Amino acid sequence: MRFHGHYQLNESPPVVSTWDDAALRRLAGRPNREPVYCLVHLPWDHAVAHRMLRKKLLFAWLRYKGLRPLLVTNSPAEDAYRRRLGIPGFMGISYVYTDEKAYSAEPGAARRYDAVYTAQLQPFKRLELAAEVERLFVLTYTPGRPENDLPAFCPALRHAAYNRTWVDAAGKNRIYNESRVGLCLSAVEGPMLASLEYQLAGLPVVSTPSKGGRDTYYHPDSCLVVPPNPRAVQAGVREMAGRHLDPHAIRQRTLARLAADRRQYADRLAAFVQKEGGTRLDPGQLYARLFANPESNFVPLDTKR
Repeated sequence: MRFHGHYQLNESPPVVSTWDDAALRRLAGRPNREPVYCLVHLPWDHAVAHRMLRKKLLFAWLRYKGLRPLLVTNSPAEDAYRRRLGIPGFMGISYVYTDEKAYSAEPGAARRYDAVYTAQLQPFKRLELAAEVERLFVLTYTPGRPENDLPAFCPALRHAAYNRTWVDAAGKNRIYNESRVGLCLSAVEGPMLASLEYQLAGLPVVSTPSKGGRDTYYHPDSCLVVPPNPRAVQAGVREMAGRHLDPHAIRQRTLARLAADRRQYADRLAAFVQKEGGTRLDPGQLYARLFANPESNFVPLDTKR
């Protein structure tokens, strides 16, 4: 999902989704002829009492302003906190908005790198845990800056290749297909889009234990969780690379999970709207509208609609 706006899922009744509180406040502040149904996703781990309590207070204010919010959680732990505080919602990781057509598995590609780590240059990404991986590509960006300087940020990765400037989806897919394994090394974040991108490109994953939901799509055949130290990460990369897994099998298994979650998402959205307002929406039509081209439904904050 993208920040700084919302996804318009249905026009009448209006149904939107977002994980951006600023977009929710703008929706609450504009005149609406009918209730706006809002699916609210979580970009960071909310399996913490104070964070979930803030969402509960936000939801009370949104309902006062005429919106009908529904919380969509990324992990069982988050969903347990949601239920404990009585917040309406369901578990449905935000991966459903990913454009799977942007990534592909190319078994014949030359594997130049033992591993790739897609991560912004931020401390919580724990890039130093990849220090023992010899042939490493760090696919990165630096928030607020036009160029990346990986060696300055993490001297332990001076040996790694990396991108100086922004890389689009096609460039990312090319790098994924030049790599043997995808890395996920943070301890806490949200669902981590890169962990899905790796698998859509046919890569196995080496991960550290984490909170936030990224392990929702892990499969024991192609995803290995290792202790958070450089030697364990290095050993995990060697083990997964040595399995010589079929990239197409990894991608197809991931696509099957994505399709199932999208069907459930459309079903639960339709059930929520009918329960709240009595309007019947066809889950099949919602599925087609939402996921044939998810980005076509995005409305930036500065756009009126």
